Amino acid sequence: MRTAPTSLAAAAAAGVLLLTGCGSSGAGDEYGTQDRAITVDAGDEFTLKVPANPALGQNWYLAEPQPAADVLKYRGKREEEEGGGDLTGAGDGTQFFDFTALKSGRATVRLLHCPMASCHSGTESAKPYPSASVTPGGPSESPFPTATGTPDDRPAFFVYTVTVR
Repeated sequence: MRTAPTSLAAAAAAGVLLLTGCGSSGAGDEYGTQDRAITVDAGDEFTLKVPANPALGQNWYLAEPQPAADVLKYRGKREEEEGGGDLTGAGDGTQFFDFTALKSGRATVRLLHCPMASCHSGTESAKPYPSASVTPGGPSESPFPTATGTPDDRPAFFVYTVTVR
């Protein structure tokens, strides 16, 4: 009966190896809207993960100025939609901004949150159209404020400070 403990040990080791790979998409660590100060190591890949519903006109854009190119490499934007069935806008969604930390230093990443297509320029560059004035002839709301909380129904910049060790 020596084979039973050996088989059990081998199965346990295989289970540990399998669990080690769970949840890893190769994108590295993910940071949400509450994570405004981020520290990573040179060579790390990481993602800024933000809630969005593009079907309802809610989008995020990497804003100008771009992060320091010698410190961070922007790898692109992707999105996922969950649930909702056949109803437009009924599900939740997430947008992801992927980066690679290149070398030691500090970089600022500015994401523009645009609910209800309120600041979309159509170019994905986050050079927003000024929104309409509250009173005719009054000042417009552009440039948008810097957010201090979670995303709401007004456009705002979410500013992330990324320190690369």
